[in-house]
Order: sequence, then structure tokens, then C-alpha cells
Amino acid sequence: MDQFLITLLSVIAGAIGYLIVTFWVRPILRYRDIKYQVASDLVFYANAIELTRGDGSLREDTLARREANRSHAADLAAINGYLPFWYRWWLRKNEDPEIASSQLMDLSNESNPEEAKERIKNVKKYLRIHLKRP
Repeated sequence: MDQFLITLLSVIAGAIGYLIVTFWVRPILRYRDIKYQVASDLVFYANAIELTRGDGSLREDTLARREANRSHAADLAAINGYLPFWYRWWLRKNEDPEIASSQLMDLSNESNPEEAKERIKNVKKYLRIHLKRP
């Protein structure tokens, strides 16, 4: 009977561990990964706010910045629903990924450099990103 109880408790502990990792730890790590990608792209594309060629079309780095911002905005909006309720509650004290996602989407469509700087400032504020540059 002792061996059965040990086996049963081991299976239950393994199942609980699997559920915690799958439904809590993975979404939190994914959120943090997206947040760090946003920070990285803010630095990488700092000089590509609105750059045009001689013929008036946008340069490749500006188009890449817009695409990266849209992608990260969609990722932030999507992962928010998968975060554990307690983590979302804790985030609301310091960060707001929903507003940050909206600001990133607006940044991807922004053509005015001054407005873009304000959007970048808001993204950094709502994701609590501390960068010396941009």
C-alpha cells in the first residue's frame, strides 16, 4: 500500500508541475520575451522613424520597423489572454501590455517624427522598459 501511495503522489505531483509550467510559466516567459524583443527593436530601429528615398518611397529599414512594430503589437495583444489572472493583476500595478500594444500599432503607422517619439516614450512607460537610447 505504501508503494501505491508514493506512486500516486508522484503522478499527481508530476501532473500539477506540468500544468503549472504549461499554463503559467510558458505564457509569462513568452510575454517577457516579447517585451525584450520590443526593447531590442526600439534600439535597433531608432534611426528609422520616417526615412524616404529620393523618389519619395520609404526606405527598407523604415518598412522593417513598421512591420516589427505591428508584429510585436499583435504578439502583445495575443499573449495577454494567456497570462495567468494573478500575473495580469500584478502587471496592472506597473505595466499595461494592452495600451503598449495599441501604442506600438500607432507607432507603426506614425509618419511624424515628434509623434513617433511620444509613442516610443509611451511604449517604454507601459512596458516598463528602461533604455538609455531612444
